[in-house]
Amino acid sequence: MLNNTSPVMAIKEVNEREAKLRKVLELINYQYVDPVNTDSLLDQTIQSMLKKLDPHSTYIPQNQVAAAEETMHGEFVGVGIEFKIFRDTLSIVRIIPGGPAEAAGLKAGQRILRADSVRLYGEEVTNKLVLSTLKGPRESQVPLLLYDPGQRKLLNKTVQRGEVPVNSVSSRFLVNDSTGYLRLTRFTERSSKEVYTALSYLLKKGATRMILDLRDNPGGLLSEARQIADQFLADDKTIVVTKDRRGQKTTYRAKIEGLFEKGDLAVLINGGSASASEIVAGAVQDNDRGVIVGQRSFGKGLVQEEVTMSDGSKLRLTTQRYFTPTGRSIQKDFDHYNPHQRGGAARHYQLNPKPHDSTEQAMADSLPTYRTPEGRVVKGGGGIYPQVLSKIDSNLYSRRLYQLAMAVNLENRAFAFVDAQRDRWANYDLEAFIAEFAVDDAVLKFFFRTLPPRALKDIPESERAVIKNRLKSLIAYQFFGSEGYRRTHLPYDPYIQDALGALAQPVPMRDVKASDALAVEQQEGPADS
Repeated sequence: MLNNTSPVMAIKEVNEREAKLRKVLELINYQYVDPVNTDSLLDQTIQSMLKKLDPHSTYIPQNQVAAAEETMHGEFVGVGIEFKIFRDTLSIVRIIPGGPAEAAGLKAGQRILRADSVRLYGEEVTNKLVLSTLKGPRESQVPLLLYDPGQRKLLNKTVQRGEVPVNSVSSRFLVNDSTGYLRLTRFTERSSKEVYTALSYLLKKGATRMILDLRDNPGGLLSEARQIADQFLADDKTIVVTKDRRGQKTTYRAKIEGLFEKGDLAVLINGGSASASEIVAGAVQDNDRGVIVGQRSFGKGLVQEEVTMSDGSKLRLTTQRYFTPTGRSIQKDFDHYNPHQRGGAARHYQLNPKPHDSTEQAMADSLPTYRTPEGRVVKGGGGIYPQVLSKIDSNLYSRRLYQLAMAVNLENRAFAFVDAQRDRWANYDLEAFIAEFAVDDAVLKFFFRTLPPRALKDIPESERAVIKNRLKSLIAYQFFGSEGYRRTHLPYDPYIQDALGALAQPVPMRDVKASDALAVEQQEGPADS
């Protein structure tokens, strides 16, 4: 999680240790047996040094800064399309509303064959090539050669590049007459404004309860986490406390009149919820403001300051720890840090789940205990532990569905299914799609036509319903984006169903033991998001 950035730093003083490093680089540059790129070597040296400190201090070389800044700014300069490389050709999945591509008349399903003089079809086409070709300076123009499968003809279009928003609120809708749902994917410079807009929309629609979905949200800016938490907390409630190496503490409190300070609130988290996500979840939990639902979060309780070096590269150095309002640190032990820990689909389908380790359970039970103002017990260390643990139902996330997903690229098949009949769906809205479209045997055959017939035989009806819902959700994504997927998948999302159950019974949630959360995580893995 990043705090406010620091100014450009040009270090002039050279002490003996710095002189030693410079001497080594000079020796390598002038005397090593083979030519060496010492700039690249220095970058690697810095990265190696930071790895010795903690898993979150990082160095960003100058040529990677622009991409890193796009993530924090929540926008980039480009043409404004979501794309995929389908059968070796750049294909438009969706046009980003309000972007340059929409203004130029591009449409979903069209293929981009050339951009300027760069060919965008064939085996050599990669995502990296596409991004480097379509992105460019603001207001610059890029001529495109398109193929429209519906019209079966080539088209020439020129797109003027411009700012394209990368929305961090990917979905917001009413789950039922009184419950709003808001999914936040990152904490960028735009996130607090997006959350404010989404909450305003849901309140106008009649929401009196709210589900804030932070699953697989890796975090971002500390300032945005504070402002978003402030929308849900009453004035003067503590949001987070930071502490530096000198022991200096800074307490951040709610200070505005938030849009949703009183309605029933559930926050969804899993193993991919980290950093700023954990600050928001911890503030809600420690202030007895709402119920946390899901799986144990990632466990990142450190704050990084970003320093811009004189050559334009950036250093993100851990300078503070943060603590939730009850005073607990949720930072996991570095010895147990796994940089590949994810909250996504790969962990749903543990075919051979490891038995719960008694040593780890004993360690979890020994974690420090804290109490909220209402007297509920919360645990410190190793992440945020939810009050309601979402278990993965074997019918919802079955071994069979996992095997089918591994055998067939379901996302590609969904694109192909939609691509073959775009005209049929041109006038559908999401409500009509959910109500009227059904995955029948013909659709199943389309998706799994390359598998032997026995692959779909003898599947229990409960599992078959799950498979059909997953296919319908993937098709909905092609038409309606993330919100289409979420709304279609909603009846089969155990996290949301657990949240609805908790919100429907406004009674104090039971205290959760850290060992319980660990046990569920070991046995089940977090749910798909």
